[in-house]
Amino acid sequence: MLAEQRHAEILKRVEAGGARVADLAHDLSVTEETIRRDLEKLGREGRLIRTHGGALPLHETSRDAPFDVRRVAHHEEKVAIARRAVTHVRERDVIALDPSSTVHELTRLIPDIPLTVVTNALIATVRLLNRKNVRVLSTGGLLDQTTCSWVGSFTHRTLEHLNINKLFLSAKGVDLERGLSEVDDAQADVKRRMMALADETYLLVDHSKFRSRSAVLVAGLEEIDVVITDAGVDPQVVQAVQAAGCRVEVAEGNAASAGDGGA
Repeated sequence: MLAEQRHAEILKRVEAGGARVADLAHDLSVTEETIRRDLEKLGREGRLIRTHGGALPLHETSRDAPFDVRRVAHHEEKVAIARRAVTHVRERDVIALDPSSTVHELTRLIPDIPLTVVTNALIATVRLLNRKNVRVLSTGGLLDQTTCSWVGSFTHRTLEHLNINKLFLSAKGVDLERGLSEVDDAQADVKRRMMALADETYLLVDHSKFRSRSAVLVAGLEEIDVVITDAGVDPQVVQAVQAAGCRVEVAEGNAASAGDGGA
């Protein structure tokens, strides 16, 4: 079977509700490594959502995928990135967290230390309930049920009253020329407002996000201070991001060993 035929069959099975690497390898009579390469390629092309052990179908492009879908895509890489990112969290910081699935993994690892967390992520507020030393400021606003986050004018008015030391955010895509992008105007607006208020901005993105664009431009790479990504990143991408003035940190290690930060 030619690669193009195999890709078509993979997409057909994924669209039917998802597929696992082992099953695809058995049914298509190829190695699991071949299937993994196929899924990585199709994921980079935006034709499916790569997950640990398989793939899930894309949802309509005019809206972001539900949180539960986004969370499992490239999960190990996201946890490794979060483990690196949490080393930048210090006592007495005022940090802001966006509702992305990568930043959610950081939320899980935040230690129970004197700290203020500003977030428009509904799930983050729940995750931090048991951190007695962490003060959580929820922006409130209009609830976006798909992303489980607050957006809109009320959210913006809340943010205007706050000073933020460090912002941790992600993006749907990171184009090396145009920068960060999102699928939704409302999400992009909140991210821009948080960036304008933050002393430092940390972009947490796995390698699959680079060289891709979504509908709404958020900011240029030159507006980011630190990019934290995983070991699968292309060295040429690292060079391009550094040329834009960002510091790049590559997360190493096995994400499976990460803990839950006491949540």
